[in-house]
Amino acid sequence: MQPGVKFFESLFEVAHVEFQAYDLSNRRLLFSSGLAHRLLGYSADEYFKLSTDFYKTIIHPDDLQKVQETIEKVIHAKDNEVIEMTIRLRRSDGCYIWVNSRQMILERHDHVFKIIREVEDITQLVELQHELEERVRQLKVVSFKNSHLLRSPVASIIGLVNLIEEHGMAGEHNRQILHFLKETITKLDSVIHEINNDAKLD
Repeated sequence: MQPGVKFFESLFEVAHVEFQAYDLSNRRLLFSSGLAHRLLGYSADEYFKLSTDFYKTIIHPDDLQKVQETIEKVIHAKDNEVIEMTIRLRRSDGCYIWVNSRQMILERHDHVFKIIREVEDITQLVELQHELEERVRQLKVVSFKNSHLLRSPVASIIGLVNLIEEHGMAGEHNRQILHFLKETITKLDSVIHEINNDAKLD
């Protein structure tokens, strides 16, 4: 290895990016600056063994297709083109984490690609996104129930109250009950409208 290249690779060992040399024809890792295997909790030897067949053994099964597509993009990428990918990788403890990587080819020689890669654990961000999506789904359910399941009987009661008023009701006591019922149902109807307005998510 040339002294200049050795210095360059040593520099990446202390940087916040991953530098890799990968042999595409033999599907194995030739060099890694260490950031990726430290992030996943593997030793350097373990990580090199896991690198065969494009890390297939630690990639979440649902993300294998995405990885294959990204590899093709990297192989055919233009100079200085950055290819981004978000996938799940299995840590040494068996748990999967979400990882976002941005990679760019630094050098091509035969089937050996030297790649500079920025790697970041975004598990907390993805979990937060999923939690927010679930909250939105719950709000949509509440909005639907307010609009259809609760609004309909309230409208029916209002219609009945109006019908009774039109035909009159004997007795002061009954009129007071009717007035109280109308006032209460009007307030409830107003609250339903307010909830629907606040929960509009379309």
